[in-house]
Amino acid sequence: MLVPQSDILIVDDNPANLDLLSGLLREHAFHVRAVPSGRMALDAVRRSPPELVMLDITMPGMNGYETCQAMQQDPAISGIPVIFISALDDPLDKVKAFQAGGRDYVSKPFHAEEVIARVNHQVRMVRLEKALKIQNENLLDANLKLREMNMLKANFTAMLVHDIRSPMTVVGIALGAAQDDPDLFAVIHPQARSAYVKVQNLLEEMLEVYRSESGQMPFDFSTFAVLPWLDQIVSAYRPLATGAGLGFQVQIASDLPDVLGDASKLERALANLLTNAFKFTPRGGAVRLEAAVDHGAGVEAGLRWLRITITDTGRGIPAEELPFIFDPFRQARAQDSMRGVGLGLAIVQRIVAGHRGSISVNSQVGFGTTFTMKLPG
Repeated sequence: MLVPQSDILIVDDNPANLDLLSGLLREHAFHVRAVPSGRMALDAVRRSPPELVMLDITMPGMNGYETCQAMQQDPAISGIPVIFISALDDPLDKVKAFQAGGRDYVSKPFHAEEVIARVNHQVRMVRLEKALKIQNENLLDANLKLREMNMLKANFTAMLVHDIRSPMTVVGIALGAAQDDPDLFAVIHPQARSAYVKVQNLLEEMLEVYRSESGQMPFDFSTFAVLPWLDQIVSAYRPLATGAGLGFQVQIASDLPDVLGDASKLERALANLLTNAFKFTPRGGAVRLEAAVDHGAGVEAGLRWLRITITDTGRGIPAEELPFIFDPFRQARAQDSMRGVGLGLAIVQRIVAGHRGSISVNSQVGFGTTFTMKLPG
């Protein structure tokens, strides 16, 4: 990895000193800027902060101490290290330099090896400080994300317990009725059966998410014709759309390619998207299914995909929720809390990813939602 040049600002009212230091530093691959006064130094530092300032003490107008103190009082530039350069060699002068905020001190006349050693040391230190600051910020960000994930998992667990407890209560009531009142059991049995199926499906979805997270979701790949596969799915959903009072528009291209994939898993993914579209579209609205072939361009020239798009005229999804729509641990919106934990979209995303495909969502509140699934064709 290439190490960027250090940008060093030299401040001295003596042109000969500026030329000497500039030449020495440039010989060692440093990028050098030079100014002859403290006022100009402050302007240069604020305009384009260097990695290091080499600052003469004895200058007319604003001396080196005053310049360094002014830098320390400006939060935007206070972290830039300063090496004082001076013919003053009294220990008290050096103490005053450090009290003003200097990091190091070089005495005139210069010794090239000493100057380069001190400059390299300060540059290394400032870069280490920046790297440490970035690492600390990354660590803080990771800790915040971990806390958020733990909270999401806790909320997910609480909702999951609620979703399992409710149907299991119905099953318990049915078991009691079977023992005490056979006639009552005959009435409640359909509810108990429905509750059992709900719990069974929920546990199966949890297992699917676990398998996908651990890379163990099983796929049975084979090449299948897409047109009859889609026709079968559409036929199953037409009566559901009619019963829900929805329009069901279908546009399927005639040139769809065969697909290598797990037809049953992909059917489950498409069924989940259609079910959601029907569920969140009010009576009188419409759901549209489109299937076509997309051809790649540019670096993707020669590639093609089967594109399946499902659009509804439902209530839409708020923009702040879209980035997390496929996250299994994100809790459903409050008004959807009775609908369950909503693992379906997480499973859809993982099924599509297992086929080396992609799925995306676009939505606008009050207008509807579009899911687009693309599979290699």
